[in-house]
Amino acid sequence: MSTDSAGPVTPRGPVRQVRILDIPLTRVRRPVDLVLMLLSLLGIAAVLALAVYAYATTTGVTEDVQSALAQVVRTILLVPVNVIEGLLILVLPIIVVIEQLVRRNVRAVLDAIAAAAVAYVVALLAIWLLDAFATNALARSLLRFQDGAWVITISAPVAALGAFLTAVGTSDRRRIVRISWNLLWFVLIVTVITGTATLVAAIVSVLIGRASGLGMRYLSGVLSQRAHGLELVEGIRRAGVDPIRVIRIGDSTLAEDLRQDVVEAAGPIGYTAPSFATPPRTGTVPPIAAQAEATTTAEPAAATDTHGAATDSLDSADEALGAATDAHAGPIDTETSLLAQLPESATVANEREGANRVYAVIDADGVRWDAVVLDGDRQVIGMLSAVISTIVRRGLARRTAVSLRQAAERAALMYYAASAAGVNSPRLRGIAETEDSVLLLGEHIDHARQLSDIPNSTITDEVMINAWKQLQIAHEAGLAHRNLTADTLMIADADGPDAGEVWLNGWEEGEIASGSLARRVDRTQLLTLLALRVGPERAIAAAARVLSIEQLAEIAPLLQPIALPMQTRSEARADKAGMAALRAHLVDFIPTAGVVEPIRLSRFSARTVITLTIAVVAGWALLTTLNFQEIAEVISEANPFWMVVAFALGLVTYVGSAMGLVGFSPEKLGLWRTTLVQVAASVVTLVAPAGVGPAALNLRYMQKRGLETPVALATVALLQVSQFVTTVLLLIAIALLTGSSGALQGFPSGAALIVAAALAVVVGVAFAVPALRRWVIAKVTPTLKQVWPRLVWVVGQPQRLAFALGGNLVQTLGYLASFAAALAAFGQTLPATTLAIIYLTGTAVGSAVPTPGGIGTVEFALSTGLRTAGIATATAASTAVLFRVLTFWIRVPLGWAALRYLQKQNAL
Repeated sequence: MSTDSAGPVTPRGPVRQVRILDIPLTRVRRPVDLVLMLLSLLGIAAVLALAVYAYATTTGVTEDVQSALAQVVRTILLVPVNVIEGLLILVLPIIVVIEQLVRRNVRAVLDAIAAAAVAYVVALLAIWLLDAFATNALARSLLRFQDGAWVITISAPVAALGAFLTAVGTSDRRRIVRISWNLLWFVLIVTVITGTATLVAAIVSVLIGRASGLGMRYLSGVLSQRAHGLELVEGIRRAGVDPIRVIRIGDSTLAEDLRQDVVEAAGPIGYTAPSFATPPRTGTVPPIAAQAEATTTAEPAAATDTHGAATDSLDSADEALGAATDAHAGPIDTETSLLAQLPESATVANEREGANRVYAVIDADGVRWDAVVLDGDRQVIGMLSAVISTIVRRGLARRTAVSLRQAAERAALMYYAASAAGVNSPRLRGIAETEDSVLLLGEHIDHARQLSDIPNSTITDEVMINAWKQLQIAHEAGLAHRNLTADTLMIADADGPDAGEVWLNGWEEGEIASGSLARRVDRTQLLTLLALRVGPERAIAAAARVLSIEQLAEIAPLLQPIALPMQTRSEARADKAGMAALRAHLVDFIPTAGVVEPIRLSRFSARTVITLTIAVVAGWALLTTLNFQEIAEVISEANPFWMVVAFALGLVTYVGSAMGLVGFSPEKLGLWRTTLVQVAASVVTLVAPAGVGPAALNLRYMQKRGLETPVALATVALLQVSQFVTTVLLLIAIALLTGSSGALQGFPSGAALIVAAALAVVVGVAFAVPALRRWVIAKVTPTLKQVWPRLVWVVGQPQRLAFALGGNLVQTLGYLASFAAALAAFGQTLPATTLAIIYLTGTAVGSAVPTPGGIGTVEFALSTGLRTAGIATATAASTAVLFRVLTFWIRVPLGWAALRYLQKQNAL
C-alpha cells in the first residue's frame, strides 16, 4: 500500500452495491438504562440510610473535606466557581441543544428538557417531603444554616442539570457532555468544601437527576448505536465474505416488515488491505447507487417503504447488480426462498429483549452464510442472566462476560473448539466488531432445519441416535453445550443428501474443559427435549443405544426444572404429565436410577428463601419496634424471680399447643417433635398475623408427615376452633368458680350492654338480609365441611378428644399464669377473672389488627386493660412490655434454632 504526505491510503476492496432487507433502525429501549435507573434509586436509599445510621461518619467526611482547605482558599475558589456555575446553567446546555439540533435530533432535545423538568419537580418534592416528614436523624445530614435559617441543601438545579446531561446522551460519545459532567462534579465538590451543601445532599441531588434522565431514556428510547446498513455490510466484509444480499431472518421477523436499502461497500475483504491499491472508480454512478446514497444519509425512519414497494424494485435492483449476478443465478433464488419462509402477517415485528439479530448473507458466488450480531445495548440482559444463574444455581457457574467483546470471543472459541473436535457444527468464518456490535459469521447448513421447525412425527430413531452421538463427541473433547433446545438442534431434511444428520448450533453459552456435572446436565437437557416430542419410551430407548447404563442413571437426579434451558423449561411446565412419565420410565428402565443420590443444583430453594426472608423481617422488626432503653429500665425494676416464673410458664404453652395437634391428628405424631414445631412457630409469627403463622407451619408439618392436604387443613381448622371454644369455656368457668365477674371499674355495665346489643343487632341483620346471609353461609360452610368429619372422628375417640382439649387448657392457662407472674414482678395482683378478661380481650383485640404477631397492638391493648382495672399507667405499660418480651420477643432465637433443626431433619 502506498502512502503520501496526507497519510496512508484507506484500504479498499472491490466496490460492490449490496442490497439489504432489514427491519428499519429505530429508537430502542436499552435494558441497561432501566438497570442503571434502579441502581440510582437504590443509591439514593443507601445514601439516606447511611446518613441516618452513620451520621458521624458522613459528617466527619464533610468536615475533613472542608478543613482540608483554609478559609482563604475557599474564598479564592468562589470566583471561578461562580463562573463555572453560570457556564453550566446557561452556556453548556445551549451548546448541547444546538449540537443536537444540528444533528437533526430534535427528539433527544425534547427528551432532555422533559427529563430536566421532571428532575427539578422531583427534587422540590423531595425537599418538601423531607422538610415535612423527615426525622431529625435523617434531616440533620441534609441541613445547612443559610440566611438565618436551617435549609435542606438538596439542589433542584443540580438534579435538573444531571437529568439533562443523562438524557441527552452518553459521555463516551458526546465530548461536550463529558466536559459538562466534569464541570458539574467540580462545582459540587467546591460547594461541599465551602459549606454551601452537605456531602449527602450533593450526592442525592445528582442521583435524582441520574434516575430521572435514565428513566426518560428508557421510556422514550434512544437512537441505537447498533451496526446497521453500511456498517453491517462492512463488518461482514471484514469477517471475510463479499456480500451482495443481506436479509434479516429470525427474531419473529415478518416478510412485510422488511425494508429495502442499497448501500455501496468498498471496504477490504478481511482485515488486511490488498497488496495493490484499488484504482479509483470512474464513470457515472448507477441510479440504484444514488438511491442508496440518499437512503443512507437520511433519517432511519425515512427508509420505511412498504414491502410491496421493496418487492416491486427487485427487478431494477437486479439490473443494477447485473455485473455481480449474471454468472450466478443462485443469490436470487436463495433470496426468494428466504422471503417465502418468512411469516406474513399484518402485525409489526417486535424485537425480543436480549435476543441477537440473525441475518442470511449471500455472497457474490451465490453461497449463503449466517451472521449473528451481538449488540451492546442487549448485552446487559445476557450478563444479568449469567449473574443470576451463578447466584441461583450450584455447580454450574461459569465466568461471566462483562463486555460485548468478551461474550463474542467466548462464543467464537466454542465454535472453533466444536469444529476442531469433529462435532457437526456450523464452522465460524470470521468475526468483526463495528459500531456497538460484534458480528459472528458462520457457514449455513443447507437442507437442515431447527428441531422446532419440523413435525414431531418426522423425528426418527436414527435422528435421536445421531443427536446423542454428536453430543458424545463434544463431551469426549471436554466441551459442554449448556443450552440444548429446539432452536440449537438442527436436523437434516429427510429428502436431502444428509438425511438423518444432526448439527449442534448455538454454542454461545458453552464451556471448554467442562466438569462432569455440566456434561450430565447436557444429557438431561437432550433427553428431556426429545422425550417431550416423541415420548419417554422412544427417547430413553434411543439414548440407551449410545449412553452407558451409568450415564443414563446419572440423569435421574437432574430431572428438575433448574437444569433445563428456559425454552425447554416452559415446554416441561406445560406438559407436567410428560415429565412425570419420563421420570417413571427412567426409573423402570434403570432400577438404580431411583436410588441415585439427588443433586442439589439450586443454591436457594423456596424453603431457604422463605427462611431467609423470615430472618430478615424478624431482625428488622426487632430492631425498629423495640425500645431497648425502655426495656432495660423495665427489667431493672422488675422482680427477677417472677420474671423467670413468667418465662417458664410461657414455655409450657408450647406443650399445650402440641398436645392439641397430636390429639386431633389422624396420623401418629410425636409429642416432642410437634412441640419443636410450635417453638419454630415463634419466629414465623414475626412475619404473619397472629394465628396465621402457627397454623401454616402446622399444616406444612402435617403434609410432610404424609397427610393429604384436605385432611391436614381440616385438622388445623378443628384445632383453632377448639382453642377458641376452650378459651370461652375457661373464662365462664373462672367466673363461676370465683363467684365474681371481676373488678373492672372502667367497663360500666351500660357500656357492656350496649356492646352486646350492637353485636346482637349485627348478627340479626346479617341473617335477615338474604345477600348477607348467603355471604356468611358461603364463608362459613367450607370450614364447617372441613371440621365436621374430623370432629365426628375425634368425638368417637374420647381419649384423643380429652388429650386435645387438655392441651388447649394447658396453653391458655399457661399464658394467663405468665401474665399474672409478669404483673407480680412489679408487686401487683388482680382477681383471676379480671386478669383473664384483660388478657383474653387484649390479645383478641390486638390480634384482630393484621400486623405480624400483633406487634404494638397487643401491648397497647394489654396496658389499656390493666389501666382500666386500676393499675397505674407506668406499671401497666411496664407489665405489658415485660410480658411480651418474655412470651414473644425473647423466644424468637429459640424459634429460629428449632426451625433450622426441623428443616435439616426434613420435618418442615
